[in-house]
Amino acid sequence: MLTLLTFLGRNLQPHPDAELVIYGRRRKVHAHTADHSERAELWPQITSAYQGYANYQERTTREIPVVICELRD
Repeated sequence: MLTLLTFLGRNLQPHPDAELVIYGRRRKVHAHTADHSERAELWPQITSAYQGYANYQERTTREIPVVICELRD
């Protein structure tokens, strides 16, 4: 899953307009990588939802990016 998320993040940087399926409905989004303050706010929520991200962050020297997808429609 982490590899997929990194892959998606790298693909969304040059092409931030995308479509996601949310609860069976196709939605248009605009994606961006969270800045320092956004990540600081979101990271505890993310790791609380899935402890695996925190475990992975402890084992790597790089900061795991957080991609924010904002609805466009």
